[in-house]
Amino acid sequence: MRPIFLALTAVLLAGCSSDPQLNARYRNLLPAGRSAERPAVPEFLAARQASAPSLAGAVESRPETIGIFLRQRRANAAGVSTWISADGAQLLLQDGILVGTRGFGADVMASDVSESAALIHSLRSGTTTRVMTLLDGDDHAVSRALRCIIAPYGTDTVPLQDRAVATRTMTETCRNGDIQFSNYYWVVPGSGEILQSSQWAGELTQKISLRVYAR
Repeated sequence: MRPIFLALTAVLLAGCSSDPQLNARYRNLLPAGRSAERPAVPEFLAARQASAPSLAGAVESRPETIGIFLRQRRANAAGVSTWISADGAQLLLQDGILVGTRGFGADVMASDVSESAALIHSLRSGTTTRVMTLLDGDDHAVSRALRCIIAPYGTDTVPLQDRAVATRTMTETCRNGDIQFSNYYWVVPGSGEILQSSQWAGELTQKISLRVYAR
């Protein structure tokens, strides 16, 4: 298991702990190295008050900054839900696949992942096209079409608070000129649910690791 996912496991275990200090520590962690002294944004507090589903997440280049993302908005007509951190950074997820970011810098503004998603959720191999709209260094939105290869990568178990869930790992390797990355998804056979992932979030952020924290 990668070190980053060992750290995410620690977050999950803390969520099950009866130690209030330990629980408080992980509830207040922030992603991307931002100050924990800043108060949480109202949208995050509202989602927490509503007991919204949550994800544990971390920018992989800064694994010490693990944070909790709460679902701020349910999936829209396109199936995209919005998840927010305590400092207001947002992830846009379409059935567990990252399609956008806000507040990270050089954000992913939008993505069409329909072809990749169909294969990943059904645990099938194939070649797809992924279209991403990215902010460049001048804050201009630029759309790029990437060719992606979807393939299986073995089996694994993902710890979810009180149990371990058997999953199959799928890879999505994409390329277009100077942009190239490999995403990993831990998928539950049958349901197609993505419990854990490592996904590219733009040139500045690079990879983000995510794991279901509470449904």
